[in-house]
Amino acid sequence: MLGKKSILSVSILFILTGTFLRLYQLNFENYWLDELVDFWVADPNITLHTTFVRRELIDDQTPYLFQILLKIYLKFFGYDPETGRHVALIFGVLSIPLVGILSYQVVKNNSFLLTILLVSINIYLIKYSQETRTYTLVFLLSTINLIFYYKTIFSDLTYFKKIYIFSLFVIFSILSLSAHPFVFIIFFSQIAYSVYSFFVFRKKNFLFLLSIPFILIIYLILNYNYLISQLSYNEYFLEHENWKFYYNYYFSRFFGSKIMGLIYLSTLIFLIVHFRKKILFTSNNYLPLIFILFFSYLIPLFYALLKTPILTDRYIIFVLIPILILISALIFEIDNKKLKAFLLVSILIPTIINNYIEIQFRINTKPEFTKLLANLEKHEIKNLTFYAPKVIDEIIENYILSVNVFKNNNFKILNIDNITSDTKMLWVICYEPVMGYNCNISSGKRKNWILNETIKLHLLKAQLYGIRN
Repeated sequence: MLGKKSILSVSILFILTGTFLRLYQLNFENYWLDELVDFWVADPNITLHTTFVRRELIDDQTPYLFQILLKIYLKFFGYDPETGRHVALIFGVLSIPLVGILSYQVVKNNSFLLTILLVSINIYLIKYSQETRTYTLVFLLSTINLIFYYKTIFSDLTYFKKIYIFSLFVIFSILSLSAHPFVFIIFFSQIAYSVYSFFVFRKKNFLFLLSIPFILIIYLILNYNYLISQLSYNEYFLEHENWKFYYNYYFSRFFGSKIMGLIYLSTLIFLIVHFRKKILFTSNNYLPLIFILFFSYLIPLFYALLKTPILTDRYIIFVLIPILILISALIFEIDNKKLKAFLLVSILIPTIINNYIEIQFRINTKPEFTKLLANLEKHEIKNLTFYAPKVIDEIIENYILSVNVFKNNNFKILNIDNITSDTKMLWVICYEPVMGYNCNISSGKRKNWILNETIKLHLLKAQLYGIRN
């Protein structure tokens, strides 16, 4: 049995490990389109009103909370893409100890150390901590929301502490819902659990039930227009899940590979089945997590049948909270020492090996803007333009203007639709996905352009044209 000092030392070691893994290769990749959009919208040099105008201009479906927090951070620390990555990193690092705290609320034993370790080395959470998007914020706020939820339903509180905990639960519920509408799954799961526990265990969660109208009313005041716009979509960019989803449930994405997904999914199923009587038919702290796990898949799939597919792995990033806590806590519930040791080894060793492979042999999956500019700086032609749909070209230009390799060279950006007569040669940069992977310039206005050279990098193509006026 570990002493308090040893537990603290191990906790700090695991947290530092998770912090290092998130810092390492933080800017390995450039921004992809969604990050470019968030960076453009969150420009600290424009007013808050202009920020919202930009959101409307591109019909941005991202909740605005992350963009506002990003805007504030960039205002203080500089408008730079590498600085923007700090925001997701901070949220990702803060999540590590907080999931451990939540795990200890669920079961007050040393299983929270395993939870901290699994969160620290989870490759999915590591990668989203290195992406300037809202998802680590969603994970963090969902964790805090659940910490205060457990305090409202499982703690004996004095009158003044009830008010304090109630207020914090309402605040973090609103913030988590504002971070992403899929967090309503957690909120619905909490309601469903309260109904279940009332009828099965005769538990009356008055403090939580009292919070419901406060949460909904304040959330709607702050997010009504956004929520209505999201519910108005009759079509979405996602497709119905194929049959492979129903034996994987995104676990291969959550844990880095099909093999890793199978290990974690089979372990979770085994543990839930093994402890099914304790979990389902006794009053315990596991049930709220089971409800979240169940509804995280059921609600989006049901919505897809009624209206349009909306389920993808990153939208339910918070499902990793119940998955990792349940695996950690239930392994520690096992009395058979050999079985317990086998499960620990079968999870930890493959995870560590997979992480080494993922990190050591990491492949770039995003557009290589800085590498392209580094290639172009060696060329005597410094005129650049962007071949992209309206507004998207402005978003790409905004990013290019902010990176150091551009600022440290004599590049000149021109408008592709307004090339002056004195321009003899020009690099046309095409971000292939936004052009449907067709970067051929076929407009009659540019019929006198002669292609001289092409540079191809991942998702990017730069074409050098000579211009005959």
